[in-house]
Amino acid sequence: MDERVFNWQNKEIALIQKRNKKFYSSLLFVLAIAIAGCERLGGTSALPEDGPEVVTKRFYELISAAKLEGGSTTASEAYKMIDTRVSNWNVNQFLEVIKRYPEKFAVDVGKAEIKGTQALVPISYKMPSSFGGDYTVREVLPLNIDPTTNTWKIDFTGDTYGMQKDDAIAASKSEAPPPVKSEVPPQGK
Repeated sequence: MDERVFNWQNKEIALIQKRNKKFYSSLLFVLAIAIAGCERLGGTSALPEDGPEVVTKRFYELISAAKLEGGSTTASEAYKMIDTRVSNWNVNQFLEVIKRYPEKFAVDVGKAEIKGTQALVPISYKMPSSFGGDYTVREVLPLNIDPTTNTWKIDFTGDTYGMQKDDAIAASKSEAPPPVKSEVPPQGK
């Protein structure tokens, strides 16, 4: 009789272990799904699908195409890639600037440095020299992640690179000389 009790207890323990294993594996599966879902809901926790280098290259390809075609359609597409929250430009201002770009304008795009929701992409391009030939211009183009679309947007005016616009205005006001008092004596005395 002792063997039957022992076998019964072993079967009960095995059944409990089997149920615990199912419970814990189900719980682990639910947690894995919840964690994966939370990462997607984070918005900017995941970087945009197209990297800042790809966006920069596409932006300047559109500008080059606009210069070659002469129309404003591709230039307007390029304008849509600008971070208008920081650049504060309208389409006409943008078109006026890119009109001054030389024909066959091409940009070499370097490796981006990404810090959170901002990226700095080194670019270089050739400009005609007044002495003949070309010279190479090297710049850094800032990009920001647009939280609503989770895409990289180009800060065309560079307002997020270095000093912010409000900081620059405040600094320029603090450096302004104090108002000068007139030293002309009042008339009639």
